[in-house]
Amino acid sequence: MRLVTVSAVVVVALVALAWVGYHLVLPRAFVSAGRGALSDTRLVQLAGTRSARSAQDWNGAAVEAGPEHKFVLIDVRIDAPAEKVDFPDFQLVQEKAARLGEERNVGNNADDGYFYWSYLDDAGNQVADPPEAPPFPARLTFKVPKDARSGYLFYWGLYWGPLDLGRP
Repeated sequence: MRLVTVSAVVVVALVALAWVGYHLVLPRAFVSAGRGALSDTRLVQLAGTRSARSAQDWNGAAVEAGPEHKFVLIDVRIDAPAEKVDFPDFQLVQEKAARLGEERNVGNNADDGYFYWSYLDDAGNQVADPPEAPPFPARLTFKVPKDARSGYLFYWGLYWGPLDLGRP
């Protein structure tokens, strides 16, 4: 009987430890690993935000937002090696979430034309080649509903904003 009681206590303790690890430790470790070189909000400086009816895709071709949408172009300056930044992990979210994973995007990030990013030269023109050294300019472009007015730039638990999403 005593062996059964001790075994039950050990099982309960292991389950509790697993729960704490799963809910508190692992998400933080996962997020820290996902951030790569961007471990702090100071490594990404917002250089400007504007809205537009059209933008440039990956190849520099013009794309239209459509009648019910607009593009939000966010110019940033990143002080980290370009190859260590996972650009597709940037999101434009409605507000700061209480818990990681509960962010709500401003637009539909499942849409193929929702998000584009590009390196920029110092004049703000799109370039194909990654920069040789940090800091470097880049543009993050999000397709959002035309009535969207504000949001936050989000990257693995880091927030910048609030941003004025403007009018097209």
